[in-house]
Amino acid sequence: MNKHQFFLSITTLALLSSCSDTTEKTKEVPVTNPEFSNSQNLSIPSNTDKQEYKVLLFGNSHIVGLAPIIKEIVKAGLPEKSILLSENSSQYYLDERLSDGSSLDILQSEAWTHVIFQAQKYSQSGQVSYPIDGAKKWLQHAKEQRATPILFPEHPQRGNSNEGKMVHNIHVEIAQQESGCVAPIGLAWDKALLLKPELKLHSSDGNHASDIGRLLSALVFYQVITGASADLVPWIETIDLVAETQDFLGQVASQVIAEYPPCEY
Repeated sequence: MNKHQFFLSITTLALLSSCSDTTEKTKEVPVTNPEFSNSQNLSIPSNTDKQEYKVLLFGNSHIVGLAPIIKEIVKAGLPEKSILLSENSSQYYLDERLSDGSSLDILQSEAWTHVIFQAQKYSQSGQVSYPIDGAKKWLQHAKEQRATPILFPEHPQRGNSNEGKMVHNIHVEIAQQESGCVAPIGLAWDKALLLKPELKLHSSDGNHASDIGRLLSALVFYQVITGASADLVPWIETIDLVAETQDFLGQVASQVIAEYPPCEY
């Protein structure tokens, strides 16, 4: 597969996938749900030293296309290791997936080393609070499987300078109540656009990631999963991006992770 085919296949997947983006509600929603409130708050399993990574991605259309890029990065940065990734995209939010009849079975079907969780419901205006107990329950389930749970705060929409930090903070609150890792995706996007506003991290809809934006998110996940520095990943020829830009994205990913450590083992 050449570099153009690589990104074309990813873009096609993203367009075919449905997206369950958050919509505004007119009234306050309780932030707790008794149905999911019980939790042992287990410690976070550390699996960065595994020789083979098995990574499950749970979410909506924002996870589509990340798996093949993360795989390419691991192949380039840690050629002595192997990685298996599975994307499981759904129209449901995390709390809804607890009872959708299949998601829990998928989590328990494999000895995953890492599970990435995206699609926590949130208010784009920041004026409404939504329950976080469903996300907390998923963290608990992953830890019971000895998998490292990684929360995926979505990147900000184009032109929204506050959304990235706001969504990150929501996920930090979840991880404070039920131990888990928080990948600083939105903060990395904010940093990259601050330093190079000409970067086109968004696709044409202003919501989903472009190929460049998806690469930045994948570099963040690479370092969270493996513990290896994203800024040391060599240039990947199969990715249609000049070495200078790829190096810049890796530096941003590593700098933001240093400023906002994702996991407290």
